[in-house]
Amino acid sequence: MTNNTEQLTPRSFIKTLTILHLALIVGPVVFAVFAYFQIQNTTIDFTDTDNSFFLIIPIFAIGAIFMGNLVYKKLTAEISKISGLKQKLMRLQTASLIKFASVEAPALFSVVVFYITENMAFLLIAVVLIFYFFTLRPTKVKIENLLALRGEEKSQFNKMDHPIS
Repeated sequence: MTNNTEQLTPRSFIKTLTILHLALIVGPVVFAVFAYFQIQNTTIDFTDTDNSFFLIIPIFAIGAIFMGNLVYKKLTAEISKISGLKQKLMRLQTASLIKFASVEAPALFSVVVFYITENMAFLLIAVVLIFYFFTLRPTKVKIENLLALRGEEKSQFNKMDHPIS
């Protein structure tokens, strides 16, 4: 009996993390485009002080991003204590997903509020969050710098198509 499970390579890890990032960013983008074209009479009004969403959205966005970054930093700070490149990459993937979700949630919520209120101010907030989310796109250089790989692990990570042991 042969084992048909695919071996983890640096290239497949980066590809998987990039696909996860893309999958999470597509939701708010597609919904924002859909909502924008569905609404006939949009306004942009930052002066509506009775609208509690002007308080809720920024607090939720800042809080979610802050908490996501806090958890991300905590998880990635412990990576240096982990032995083995494969385990380090799995920890990084978990930390990255948490960070991605902490940006996606407020962006999606902002689009929902835009759809409900028809106020473009909330769509603008969502667009800013989506652009920030885009800057979080994983790359080989970002991963190398974060993990601060040395010696054998760095050599192993630079062999893009070789399985990680």
